[in-house]
Amino acid sequence: MKIVIADDHAVVRTGFSMILNYQNDMEVVATAADGVEAYQKVMEYKPDVLLMDLSMPPGESGLIATSKIADSFPETKILILTMFDDEEYLFHVLRNGAKGYILKNAPDEQLLLAIRTVYKGETYVDMKLTTSLVN
Repeated sequence: MKIVIADDHAVVRTGFSMILNYQNDMEVVATAADGVEAYQKVMEYKPDVLLMDLSMPPGESGLIATSKIADSFPETKILILTMFDDEEYLFHVLRNGAKGYILKNAPDEQLLLAIRTVYKGETYVDMKLTTSLVN
């Protein structure tokens, strides 16, 4: 599957690219530093999955870009990758077209599971958030 990573930190983009490119079924085809660039990369590469950070100053945030990309490219599944473990963000991005939500401190195996889950068209929510929602 083809993947685009959008995060404002270069080291994060590089680290996640290394993890994902090591997988037989995944290829990072592009990276982006903000929401505007993410939109451009999705338009150019037509990825299967977009890993999108929520907070990407000073450019367009992941919150805004998620809605635009989901509307324009519904075939690209958006997985939010963030530090925000807040249900408010979770509900907002799911209502605006994201298929999943995972925290940046999740283990590699959980990230890979999340990507494969949203790729299949299913919804994925980080285990820490599902636990707090149930409680």
